[in-house]
Amino acid sequence: MTDWSRTIFFTSVSVTVIAGSFLYGVYGYRNAWPPVPAVIKLHNTVREVISPSDSILETTTAPLPEPVATLLPDALEPGLVAMAAGLDERIAEVRVIDRAGNLIHTYATNWTEIWPDGEGDFPRRPVQDMYLHGVGFLPDGSLVANFDHQSTFRMDVCGEILWKLENLGHHSIHIDKDSTIWVPAEIRPSEAPMPYPLHQPQVLNWTLEKISPDGEILKTVPILELLMKAGYEGLLFMSDLNNLALPVTGDTLHLNDVEVFPEGMDSTLFAPGDVMLSLRNIHTIIVFDADLERVKFVSSGRVMRHHDPDFAGGNRISIFDNRSFTKSDGLETAASRIVEIDAATGELSVLIDGADPEVGFYTEIMGMHQRLPGGNILVTSAGEGRVLEYTADGKLAWRFQNQTEGGDVWRAFWAEVLPPQLDKTFFEEAKSRCGN
Repeated sequence: MTDWSRTIFFTSVSVTVIAGSFLYGVYGYRNAWPPVPAVIKLHNTVREVISPSDSILETTTAPLPEPVATLLPDALEPGLVAMAAGLDERIAEVRVIDRAGNLIHTYATNWTEIWPDGEGDFPRRPVQDMYLHGVGFLPDGSLVANFDHQSTFRMDVCGEILWKLENLGHHSIHIDKDSTIWVPAEIRPSEAPMPYPLHQPQVLNWTLEKISPDGEILKTVPILELLMKAGYEGLLFMSDLNNLALPVTGDTLHLNDVEVFPEGMDSTLFAPGDVMLSLRNIHTIIVFDADLERVKFVSSGRVMRHHDPDFAGGNRISIFDNRSFTKSDGLETAASRIVEIDAATGELSVLIDGADPEVGFYTEIMGMHQRLPGGNILVTSAGEGRVLEYTADGKLAWRFQNQTEGGDVWRAFWAEVLPPQLDKTFFEEAKSRCGN
């Protein structure tokens, strides 16, 4: 073989290998051929080491001389306040306090006690502890809560665990009037190709779960399948940035809330049993009929990385709009807000604007709100470790900041004003029955 022939031969082989490798890479990514799943998993692992996700749980809020303050005592609505309060980056407990900040009752929601080492099948089990992400109270004073992306459990007022699930539950708890529980959860990760077009392994495969008060999973609905069946498959690819290929991976939707339209609330669009889903990463809220067969309402792009949409009566939906901008993004003030959308007209109105530096709020992630019977709104600004009660016209009436005596400020993951029957007397009698 001449030098010229040898050069042509090796050049042809090199071009063939490069072209073949490129084509295999393209089609391997699209079809999850080896070693693509392993490479994606390695990438996610390295990224977690370089930039741990726990860093998003830190607060930079300055301690206050008075962490609890009542600004408008005559405007407060009655009721004790329950909150999931951080004790450390990955540790939280549920406290019940009065408006002076006095501790009435504590639920010791300790991950290592509820799930001792060696128990449970958790794909991303934390090294230390696990914080609460989603809490709800049942009429008997027991609570249902999620350990973030791990487990949904029920604890009675004495601190006994009534049941616990390895369901990868997270984010929110919605409790119907019949005490049926709805939670976002996940389908366990798989290295195999996803059963959905162009979805690659390590996609977070969200699911809607309906759970009985006794801890039985009554219904599991994969969200990807639900959207495709409803004709909204385009929502599955809104987070893709590749112009030439559509494969998606990672946290494409980020289901962070489930809400059911209640009995006794009137609307021309919605009916009891209709289900509302909150999809943060595509800035979308979608309402299905009670049988999850028909889409009744979709709103995309009116809010930014939002949380906790609630049916507010009539055709109105109120939302915690995080607006995850910072000053470095060109804004003078980083601020979240509470907004309301009329599902019939599409009109959006701002109920509480968090831009006021004196009485406003901002949290890049998490956050929730509660519409109170008298018109006030309770806001949980998780990133600041604050719980705030505003009047209907936007005045700050009460605030609580979750800080230690040493001045450390930890997140407040969830809060709500409890119903009248769960008052101080209820918890005192419960303690006596528990022998505490």
